[in-house]
Amino acid sequence: MARQRYIIFILLAGLVIGLGLALDKFFSPARVTLKTNQPVLAIVIDDFGGADTHGVAEFMAMDKPITMAVMPNLVHSVEHSEQAHKRGHEVILHQPMEPDCGKASWLGPGAILSSMTDEEIKANFVKNLKTVPHAKGFNNHTGSKITSDAKKIRPILEVAKSNGLFVLDSCTSAHSQVISVAKNVGIPYAKRDVFLDNIKNKSHIQKQIKLACKIAKKQGYAVAIGHVGYGGKVTAGAVLEAIPEIEKEGVKLVHLSEIIRKSQGNEKI
Repeated sequence: MARQRYIIFILLAGLVIGLGLALDKFFSPARVTLKTNQPVLAIVIDDFGGADTHGVAEFMAMDKPITMAVMPNLVHSVEHSEQAHKRGHEVILHQPMEPDCGKASWLGPGAILSSMTDEEIKANFVKNLKTVPHAKGFNNHTGSKITSDAKKIRPILEVAKSNGLFVLDSCTSAHSQVISVAKNVGIPYAKRDVFLDNIKNKSHIQKQIKLACKIAKKQGYAVAIGHVGYGGKVTAGAVLEAIPEIEKEGVKLVHLSEIIRKSQGNEKI
């Protein structure tokens, strides 16, 4: 009788242990994998810092992570940088650079020009960073002429590396050398996948947001760029309205720095 009770006890213990292992396998790994593999999207908004503040208040008020690219040396550069940081958004420098064509007035103060020496480029970039506190990286404002010239982009990236910054190539030139030089210099980098508001209407912007989500689900991440200033309220309204749809698509909004860590395999989000 005692032998039978012992055998029954052993069988029941084995059943309980086996059931526990099965439940652990069922609940734990699947959920963790789903979370870490969730596609992510960074929305970068250019042109903070200037006198045209259309859309600024609306983006600042959003309770989702937005990366705010601030123009240097302008009337609201420091103010917008500080405000964005205080509200939990990410700040980067929106560095003006000379384009292949266009008006000089589009650049604003602190632009990097092709006529500058390496030392002048570096000094200009350092000066600009001082007017955009809390910057974690930078992207280019226009700049097709500079970004397509490896010799001109290198001094900027060298200073960025020494300051622990990353670079976002806004891809304003099909011949951009930013990523190839960034790899050579050894600075973290990303590139723009989608422009949201090259056409300033809500339906187009939301169409572009859907495209960004599609790219994110395909490659694991995506970077979309929009703007404040002219048409900024339209962009802000379209982004705010699209947030529930972004989340419904299973895409997570993150800061640009998280995209860079994910894209370069340094961290899973």
